[in-house]
Parts: sequence; structure tokens; C-alpha cells
Amino acid sequence: MLQIREIRLTGPNVEQALVKFGPGPNVIAGESDTGKSYLLHCLDYIFGAEELKKRIPQAAPYDELKVEFQNTAGDYLTLVRSLSGGDLKAHRCQIDAIDGDGEAIAYRRHGTSKADDVTSVLFPFADIKEAMLRKDNDGKTQRLTIRTFLPTIIVDEVSVIEEQSPVLGRAGFDETARKRMFAYMLSGKDDSSVVASEKKAIVTARLNAQIALIDDLLAPLEQQLQATPTDQTEDSIEKIDETIAKVSDELAAIETERTNLLNERDAAREVRTKVDTQVLAIDQLLMRYQLLSEHYTSDLNRLDFVAEGAHYFDGLQTVTCPLCDQNMDEEHVYKAAQASADVYAAARAEAAKILAQRADLEDAIGSLERRREARDAERATALAAYQGAERRLASILQPAAANSTAQLRRLNARRLELESVRNTSDQVETLRAVKAEIEQSNTGKGKAKQQWESLPGAPLLAFCKEIEAVLKEWKWEGEGRVEFDEKNFDIKVDGQARQSHGKGFRAVLYSAFVIALVRYCQKKNLPHPGVVVIDSPLTSYKRRGARDVKGSDSTVSSGVETAFWEALTKITKDVQVIIVENKEPPASVAAAVHYEWFAGNEAAPGDRVGFIPKAPDN
Repeated sequence: MLQIREIRLTGPNVEQALVKFGPGPNVIAGESDTGKSYLLHCLDYIFGAEELKKRIPQAAPYDELKVEFQNTAGDYLTLVRSLSGGDLKAHRCQIDAIDGDGEAIAYRRHGTSKADDVTSVLFPFADIKEAMLRKDNDGKTQRLTIRTFLPTIIVDEVSVIEEQSPVLGRAGFDETARKRMFAYMLSGKDDSSVVASEKKAIVTARLNAQIALIDDLLAPLEQQLQATPTDQTEDSIEKIDETIAKVSDELAAIETERTNLLNERDAAREVRTKVDTQVLAIDQLLMRYQLLSEHYTSDLNRLDFVAEGAHYFDGLQTVTCPLCDQNMDEEHVYKAAQASADVYAAARAEAAKILAQRADLEDAIGSLERRREARDAERATALAAYQGAERRLASILQPAAANSTAQLRRLNARRLELESVRNTSDQVETLRAVKAEIEQSNTGKGKAKQQWESLPGAPLLAFCKEIEAVLKEWKWEGEGRVEFDEKNFDIKVDGQARQSHGKGFRAVLYSAFVIALVRYCQKKNLPHPGVVVIDSPLTSYKRRGARDVKGSDSTVSSGVETAFWEALTKITKDVQVIIVENKEPPASVAAAVHYEWFAGNEAAPGDRVGFIPKAPDN
């Protein structure tokens, strides 16, 4: 928030006209035509008015307006503007510390301009965020500016007694934006997320283009549907899905059996390989054993020959001994016979040994031949199993699998066709529905009126409670129960609308509204500039524009007036309330607030005449 510290007029060869303000409550009282109301016009002008709406003769020599602000952080900002109009200069300092030209800012933005203006300087200084407010029922938005706040912060002597809303101000302003400004002050939520409705001509052109596009999309789809046979039932896809599931199960069973047969075939092949290896080894052993048997037979034949040869020694004639060349006598014969017997015995012994070995060999050969027979039988069994598996794979499973696979392929192709037809039909139905909806909206029939969020209930109730607290402090005569009338955007007190009261009571209730609002926003840390200036809340204005103000000239009771002044002294210094009045406050109040008295033409020596210093007598 911010507060006003000084309003100053300067010009060549003329004494400066200035008024200083303190934090919290301020009172400027005095006679009529002393420049009190002119101060409000100066603020309206520095806040971006097109021109200074009120001219007073005393201000003619002055050419420049300066207004000094201070924020809650203790920083200073001074805005300077020529009284002739135009843009402003901003200085980040107090008035007396200005040095240089300052920062040029526009008095307000125009069109799509993003240039710095009064709002873009004051809002960050017052810690108010940039906000967008809805400005019409179509959802178009506009930027919140300092001027949108004006009815709630600067209340002139005519507005305070008029029957206008303290939120909307005089007719002719953007009422929707002012209503949304009030909602923003109560809740801190703006309308930046609102999507605006387009103009009817633009909407119609876009909808017609959408219809043309839909027609272009529909044409080939409808032709495709017309070319599709009509004997397809809606549930054909479901039936095909059931058949696909059944064939898939059959194919899975075939695959399982095929896997088992392959395993059996591989096992039979392994058995055959193992048997063939064993038979080969057995055959090699049998061949060796046969050779060994033949060798044993040959040895036995030789031994038989040796044994028969020894038998013939007895029939030998006596001849000369080939050894000693002597006649072979009995000794020689004996020795020869003895030698023959030994040879025969040795041959018989060796033959017995060979016979035993040949018997063992024959047993071994028999065992090998039996084993070979067993392997042959095992190989035959494995071969039968292998061939059986091969035959079933080739003659049954492979054709069955090929048939099921082909059937699945046909079913899936058929399903894709039906799915394509169904998708095309769905697209046609969807596009036709969208087209019908667009055509209906294009004719304007069935278009619902935009519904917008009303004022936030809980914050609005809390704000009314704050007004009730202000009225209680002012000793309002009655219960002081406050309600907000959303139709007129004003308050009702004890069931009676503010506008139905006389001017005096309207002024007091308007004042209670804006003072309660700044208090509420300060307590809740909600967006508010932080200052309220009220002109003549206790004195009904009777001159000039007042003749056009409806209602009686009722005045408030002395009790309310006394309580008003007393309550003013208790306003916290965190907000600034400036009261401009013809009536002089009680001395105790004048001593407790920042007070200025403009004595006017009846000024005694030392008294201040008014806002503009009195020119010295020539």
C-alpha cells in the first residue's frame, strides 16, 4: 500500500502551494472556496485523468503539479505533471530531492501499448499485482488501472451524496470492470484465466468453415459405406473374435503336441546314435574275438600235430645217431622216447590251457552277441518311434497347423475389414453429430447464456461485518446490520438501501463503505492503494452540482457526527484516511490527527488562507 505525503503546485515567480499529509487520519477543514476540493481534482489528475477537471482562478499562475507518495517499505515516489496536460515524470525520491528530468511515463496506455504509465509505476510501488478484469459478458478482459479504483479511494463532494454505487461510480464508466475490481479487492483473484467469446461474425465464419471441412471429410467415408455389403451384422466382429479364440486354442494345442513330438523324435535320435555307437564297438570286439578264436584253433591244431608226432617215436628203426654218429641203442631210444613223452605232455597241457581260454572267449563272444541283439532291438524301437513322430508331424500336425494358420489369417483379414467398416461408420456418425451441433450453434439456438461467478460469498460477508464495525464505532442509530445488494452494488443497512436515505445519511454510509474497505484489505493483505480521500462526509453539498442530486437534504445526528470524529483518531497508521470538510473537528480530534485549517477570507494573522497562498497586496 501507499500513502500521500504531499501535494504541491509550482510555477514561475509564485510561491509554492502545498499541503502535507501524515500517516493514518488526516483532516483538512475550512471555509468554502479555499481550494479543499481542488486537492481531490489534483489527485484525480495525477492518477491519469485526461485533464484537470476543475479550474480555480487562484491556480492560474501555476504550471506544474507534484504529488509525493510513500509506501509501506518507506520508499518515496514523486509524480510530476504539467497542468496543461500531457504525460508525467516519475522520480524515485521526495519532492525536495528531485534532481534531473526523471522517468517519462504516460498518463494512461492507449490501444495495445505496453509503455510505462501511471498504473505500471504506482502498482508495484503499492505492492499491487498486475491484474486483468472482465469488462463485458462475453468474457473480454481489460487491465486493472489506478483509475478503476477511483470510486473507492477518491470520493468528491458530489459523489458522496449521490445515489450512485460506491463501487461503480458515475454512469458511463465500465461497470463490469468496476464490479470485477471489487471482487478482486475482496478475494485477490482476478479474471486473467477467463476465455473471451468471439464476435458473432467471426464465430459464424469459423463455424461455416468447420462445416465445409466436415462435409469434405464425410464425402469419401459415406461413399465407402455405400460400397460395403449390407449383409454384415453389427455383432460379426464379436462372432469372428470367438472363432479366432477357438482356432487359436486349437493351434496352441497343435503346437504343444508338435513340441512334444519333436522332443520324442530328438530323444529317439539320441537313442539311435547311442545304440549305433555301442553296436560299432561290439562289432569291433567280436571281430577281434573271432580272430583270437581262430588263433586258438590254429594253436590247438599245431599242438595236435606235435602230439601225434611224438607217437611215432616207438616205430623208429635203429640207425646211426645223428648226434654222435653211433648206433642208436636202447639208451638213445629211451632218451628219445622220454623226450617224446615230455613233448606230448607239454602239448596236452598247452592245449588244455588254450581250450580253457577259448571257452572263456566263447562266453565273451556270446555275451557280446546278446548285447548286440539287445542294442539292435533298442535301435529298432528308437527307429520306430522316430519314424512314427516324423510321420505324425508330416502327415497330421503340419497340415493341421498350416490349415489353422491359414484360417486365422482369413479370420483376421475379415475382422480388419469389419473393423474398418465399423470405424468408418463411427466416424460418419461422429462427424454428422458434430456437424449438427455446429449447425445448431450457428443458428444461435440452444446457445446458453454466459454464466459468471458472483461475488465471493465469505469475503463479502466479512467485508459487511467490517462496515458494521465502522457503523458501531460511529454509533449508528439502529442495529447496524449490513447486507450487500448485488443488483445495485451498494449496501443495505437494517434492511434499507443506502440510496433510499437522504443525502446526509448517504454520505455517511458511502464513507463507512470506503473506510471499511481499506481497513478490510489492509487486514487481509488484499489489493488496495491504501489511501481514501473523502470530501464532505458530514456536510451535504448544496452548491452547483448538488441541485442535480436527488433526495432530501437530511443531516446526520450530532451523536453520529461526534462519534465519526472520535473514531477517526483511532484509525491505524497502516492506512491513510483524508477527510476534507467544511466543519471544523473538535479540538481533541484536531490535536490527535494531521490537521490543516483553511480560514479563507476571514483568516486572522498567522492563519492559512487556503491551499493556494494569498497573493501579497501590491
